[in-house]
Amino acid sequence: MDLIERYLGAVRWNLPTGKTDDILAELREVIESRIDDREAALGRSLDRSEISALLKEFGHPITVAGGYRDQRALIGAEVFPFYWFALRVVLAVVLVIEAVQFGARVIASGGPLAQTISQGIGGTVASLLLNAAIVTLAFAVIERTGWLSDYLQKWKPESLPSLPRIEARPRKIAEPIAGVIFGVAFLGWWMGAFHINWMPREADVLVQGAPIWTALYWPIAALVSVRVAFEAASLLVPTWKPVRALLAIACAGGTVALCAILYQAGRLFTVIPVNAGPEQLAHIQQGLDTAMQIGVPALGAITIFQCGVELWQIYRERRS
Repeated sequence: MDLIERYLGAVRWNLPTGKTDDILAELREVIESRIDDREAALGRSLDRSEISALLKEFGHPITVAGGYRDQRALIGAEVFPFYWFALRVVLAVVLVIEAVQFGARVIASGGPLAQTISQGIGGTVASLLLNAAIVTLAFAVIERTGWLSDYLQKWKPESLPSLPRIEARPRKIAEPIAGVIFGVAFLGWWMGAFHINWMPREADVLVQGAPIWTALYWPIAALVSVRVAFEAASLLVPTWKPVRALLAIACAGGTVALCAILYQAGRLFTVIPVNAGPEQLAHIQQGLDTAMQIGVPALGAITIFQCGVELWQIYRERRS
């Protein structure tokens, strides 16, 4: 019986105070009854190994003791659906805010790009974990106080708001078709398949791209190709939602990274005079530089927003 005493002693250490003796007496009675039944079936006394096997059937002492606690989980089954809903809402809001801040830091930072991205990812993860911990702590307090249990007992169907029915949006095929056509056309122009004269012949100036565009030739081609793949997947295999989500995130991340490189590069286009005087040339160059300083960060912000919209649409499709 030494094993039984050691087993009950281990259970005692993990029992709630005030109920120890009663619980142990009940547990001892159950164990001894199980041993008597086993010995009666075998027609002999159980040896040490057989008693050990029987105690293993009861479970680990910590598990057994946990079964006698009133609160077995940090957040109970009754509160968990509310906790899970609130957690998703909070983390979604935090993720959007962090994404906007992350994009702004990547584009406007003057430091190394890899370091800025690493710091942004670390800050985003830390913020998500902190807010998840706060929500969890809040609902743990709600669980202990029983406030939500009182609410669930007192709520009335008459208090529910009248909400419109959520209908699944019809799938639009025009958008991905246009995206594929535009992407392929841009790739053809970018890789020299055809030429477009952006400046009228009678213009007083010509606009020439800075050397940074040559360095970004293949990254831009790869980014547009990924975007074409996303549009094609949305058109041909819309059920591949994880693939579409990964492609959307890759497009957004690549675009923001390119915007950061372009913003840090300074002048992106150089104005070359044809018939323009020095004053007119300086005025055009200043206006073009200002437009790029505003347009590049704006493109990064729009890209992040568009990625969020696309991910939300994919999520809605998954639920419909």
